[in-house]
Amino acid sequence: MVTMEMIDQFRKRTNCSYEEAKMYLERNNGNMVEAIVDFERNHSKVKNEEKTSKLKEFFSKAYRTRFVVEDKGSTILNLSVLFIALFILLTLRSFPIIIISIVVALLLGYRFSIQKYTGANVDINKFLHDATKNGGNQQQNIQPNQNSTQGNDQSKPDEYTVE
Repeated sequence: MVTMEMIDQFRKRTNCSYEEAKMYLERNNGNMVEAIVDFERNHSKVKNEEKTSKLKEFFSKAYRTRFVVEDKGSTILNLSVLFIALFILLTLRSFPIIIISIVVALLLGYRFSIQKYTGANVDINKFLHDATKNGGNQQQNIQPNQNSTQGNDQSKPDEYTVE
């Protein structure tokens, strides 16, 4: 038989509700240790599922966010940011070469942008131009370009600050 004192003791040790405490104690025939182990076993599964879902969401957003390189209106490169990050991690030694290549491409007039998973488009060229124009001394808000085809509320631009 489960008593109120047992429920209170269980609650103090597990930080759960009265209903949960009663359920776990009854399921384990009043054995406090078995009830606590049962409680922890079930709640660790929930925490692991939450962590997994957050990780899945992060990778999903990274996969849907695109890095786009254009030259005179034609798209030359349209890759997922996830693949770009993996490429950079795998070729970390050649990172300076990658940076130099991007600078040369900027000088040759290529346009770089990041198309967010929400539909917003961040124009990196405008971002860099405005940052160098102001010398990095002032704070400035830069609004990303919007794809006019998307009309949902998720495509609202984020605010970017250059310091």
